[in-house]
Amino acid sequence: MDARTDLSSLFSPRAIAVVGASGDPSRIGGRPVAYCQRLGFPGAIYPVNPARDTVQGLTAYPDIDSLPAEADLFVLAIPAAQVPAALERAAAKGARVAVVFSSGFGETGEAGEALQQELLEIAARTGVRVLGPNSLGLFCNTSRMAPTFTTFLEDVEPASGNLAIVSQSGAYGAHLAMLASKRGIGLSHFVTTGNESDVTVADCIHQLAGDPAVGVIACYSEGVRDGRRFLEALLAARAAGKPVVIIKVGSSSIGQQAAQSHTASVAGDDAVFDAAVRFGGAERVHNTQAFIDLIYTLSRRPPLAGRRLGVLTMSGGAGVLMADAAAGHGLELTPLPEDARAWLAERIPFGAATNPVDTTAQAVNDMSLVGDALRVMLERGGHDAVVSFFMSWPANPSIGPRLKTAIAEGIEGFDDRTVAIAVNAGAEVKADFDAAGMLVFDDPTFAVDALAASARIGERLREPVPVLESPREPGGQQDLARLDEAQTAALMRDAGVPMSDHRTATTPDEAVAAAEALGYPVAVKILSPDILHKSDAGGIALALPDAEAVRAATRDVLDACRDQAGDAVINGVLVAPMAAPGTDLILGGRVDPVFGPVVVCGLGGIFVEIFNDVAIEIAPVTEERAEALLRRLQAWPVLAGARGGEPADIAASARAIGAFSRFVANNAAHLSSAEINPLRVLPRGQGVVGLDALIVGRDGAT
Repeated sequence: MDARTDLSSLFSPRAIAVVGASGDPSRIGGRPVAYCQRLGFPGAIYPVNPARDTVQGLTAYPDIDSLPAEADLFVLAIPAAQVPAALERAAAKGARVAVVFSSGFGETGEAGEALQQELLEIAARTGVRVLGPNSLGLFCNTSRMAPTFTTFLEDVEPASGNLAIVSQSGAYGAHLAMLASKRGIGLSHFVTTGNESDVTVADCIHQLAGDPAVGVIACYSEGVRDGRRFLEALLAARAAGKPVVIIKVGSSSIGQQAAQSHTASVAGDDAVFDAAVRFGGAERVHNTQAFIDLIYTLSRRPPLAGRRLGVLTMSGGAGVLMADAAAGHGLELTPLPEDARAWLAERIPFGAATNPVDTTAQAVNDMSLVGDALRVMLERGGHDAVVSFFMSWPANPSIGPRLKTAIAEGIEGFDDRTVAIAVNAGAEVKADFDAAGMLVFDDPTFAVDALAASARIGERLREPVPVLESPREPGGQQDLARLDEAQTAALMRDAGVPMSDHRTATTPDEAVAAAEALGYPVAVKILSPDILHKSDAGGIALALPDAEAVRAATRDVLDACRDQAGDAVINGVLVAPMAAPGTDLILGGRVDPVFGPVVVCGLGGIFVEIFNDVAIEIAPVTEERAEALLRRLQAWPVLAGARGGEPADIAASARAIGAFSRFVANNAAHLSSAEINPLRVLPRGQGVVGLDALIVGRDGAT
């Protein structure tokens, strides 16, 4: 890690200077001094305040130049207009990083943006990294320092743990940290990036991925500017085996506008963001409850080794509820083997011994039923996790202690498995059960949701880390503007995507000759770089059986398009044989402004707009990732041969998707989007064929 990307001075500084330090520990400039002293920061703390000789018992200095020694971390708690000059002086005094509390920069408008740009230019010239501006600062349990003005630390010192929280928003990040602390999750780091003029969430993830004190990284994001840096950070965490959990706002158009005004972020396309998160091996959640539940789960237990889930309950209704939730996530409620079911049926004659296992209220009289059922499920059922519902039993003074003992005995020796319980109890009781080795949730579905997310993360972390290809020099086809379908199909064929055979014609007689050469039946389509939706303009005729039909259709197509689109350039018609029956997919590619080239695949033809069944991946994709893309479609069972149907040619589809994605990546500098719709997928072993293709060049022209 080079000096410019190394953020060790941000998280483990040798000395801290607080510019704008206050003697009042409740003020913004006073809190960093008070917190660092209270936590026992081992380095020097230099308050800078021209109006005071001492600040909170420490010698104060009138300006940065007067400091007795260098400091590698500077806190700037001064008016925005004074920040650039202070950053210059801090750089001369050994600063490696500056934490800028001040607001009034890019989040406020044009003048603030200019001031923020000045700050960034100074940082680039001097090599000082800037956290902020408009940052709440950070807290590090490992280095015992807190250059922050959050109220979160006012009365609480978070327990040490393996969780690092990285947040663009200071206030919401502090809210998440408080909720995590209340849940009993220990913190290693808490950092807020504010306007991200320099240091970003991605930079912090990348640094924390290499920190041995960090086991789980949790992020709140309002937008990503540098998609490549973000992907590099996620892949670094993935390579280190560290789960990353992300909650990102701005999925709606209103939310995107609010995020931009709040931190001057650029919220990219939400579906592409999801694809980037998946590529990086992370997990995105969409609400605070799921966020806290998942980081709690991962801070306590490693990601699940598989999707096999056991359900144990004292209520049949709760068992069905959990089973439904599990099915919605694709978790497998694997049945117990016959001998285990027989043993449980004898042990719990009035309950259920399948999966879910229902002890009924019999367990109140004999709590060993719970422990025995758990042990059988873990030992013989091979479940990766077991989730249980016990209502308010843990809070009952006569039942709770016996239940805790039974569960603890049932899970003893199964440290590689996860057992979660859903209960209605107070914080002290929950903490007691948590300390006995089980995860504790407020609601059964919350537990299932968290376990399912843990399983997904586990699958991604076990997969080989994908290669993020180096940025490409502008290459590929230089001019992709104003191509008609025949020209586009030729490019796709050259790229390795099988395309339908065709001939071009400018007159009805030429069209008939083309049809005779290709063989009937044929399709006739308008050939124009200006007519994108051929059917809307009357530009398509299908299943033409003979010469007379072709001749008439060619006249009709040409006349209709000239009437409908009089200014369009018309190059004639394209004549193509009708394709064999199969399943139609759409392949789309575009260049996202944040993450670069992406590929989209979904159910094709008219169904793409009706069902919106699509999956997205960062391009280019390997054939393995292309097949995984297909498996994520709701239409996957159709391709796989549902209800005895003939399976489609998945291998050929994956090859075509890979070739198409490489074309998009290779030509990213010159295209805005590309599309094959439909890609006809034939039965297994018979290949695929593209029936229509479209390219929109970078200037917006086809």
